[in-house]
Amino acid sequence: MSQQSIKLDRATTWDALCFPVEALPLESILPVGYRIVPNDRKQAIVGELPDGTKNIFAMQSGEYSLIKNEVLREAAELYLPEHTIDASFTPQGEFSINLILPDEINISSGPANAKVKDRLYKSMIINNSYSGKTPFSLQGTALKEHLETTTTSKMRVSYYRKVCTNGLMGWADDYMSLDQYLTWLLNGKPKKYKDALKIKDAELVEQTERKEHRELEVLVEKKFHHKGLNLDVFKKQLAIIFTAFQRQAHSLSPTISVYKELAKQPTPEDLASVIAESGVPKMLARNAMDRLAEEVKLLETPANLWLAYNAVNYALFNSRSSLSINDRFRLDEAAFHQLATLAVS
Repeated sequence: MSQQSIKLDRATTWDALCFPVEALPLESILPVGYRIVPNDRKQAIVGELPDGTKNIFAMQSGEYSLIKNEVLREAAELYLPEHTIDASFTPQGEFSINLILPDEINISSGPANAKVKDRLYKSMIINNSYSGKTPFSLQGTALKEHLETTTTSKMRVSYYRKVCTNGLMGWADDYMSLDQYLTWLLNGKPKKYKDALKIKDAELVEQTERKEHRELEVLVEKKFHHKGLNLDVFKKQLAIIFTAFQRQAHSLSPTISVYKELAKQPTPEDLASVIAESGVPKMLARNAMDRLAEEVKLLETPANLWLAYNAVNYALFNSRSSLSINDRFRLDEAAFHQLATLAVS
């Protein structure tokens, strides 16, 4: 079934995301005289929007566990007290929430005396939904354990770019190192290797690699399905993850290394075709080209692949489209890999 074309709404405060929502037995909201045909979906996810209207976002089974944005807010305010928020969301109850920390990362893409600076900040991107279409996810963590000395926890970092006010996933951080990521690209992005790194639902999955210095790299991603979720355990997991994220000092991740390579490479003449080859719809690809021209002028710098990737990201998350938030992220990842391949070829 085709979805309505929409432009994502934006919010920079929790209040816009934390409206009352609850799971109610369907029979409790039906008019007298109605009965329910036998069906396993007998819970209605009902939200009361800020304007007072009530939306039924989805029908779910009795095992469905609702994760309210208010739970995320409480954890973020407690364990990430310096965070600011920039969120995208849909009327259907899909949310992509950027928790932005003050830690700044430098990606050079303009002259030192430019009026507008290209600033990148450490961020955690959280996806949630009240429609049930998107499982709750913290977008990846990476833990590094030094076996010879002390044990430290290290989360995979997402990024928030001030110029385009969008979140950037650490797409290359699925790999142990930049060299492994580049090898995967140059081998044609084999699906078999990517599948080996995929994360199973609601558990930690470890990919390990022994190095000469006995350093163990562990890739971990947290995904939670809403079925039968223990909310008390979930809150404890949030506390652990947010605390580790807050304490972690920034380091050079594979994704940041790719960003720096992209910033060194000028855009090809056939950039529009390159973007389209990644699967981005033609209209959004055109919007990306327009955004690229705007950023070149804004940052007073020649076009490069870093700006091109950000232009695609901007077009995906700021253009009217029938794509779900999940679909927009999938296309963003495809464009990232496509442009990274171009940068190292």
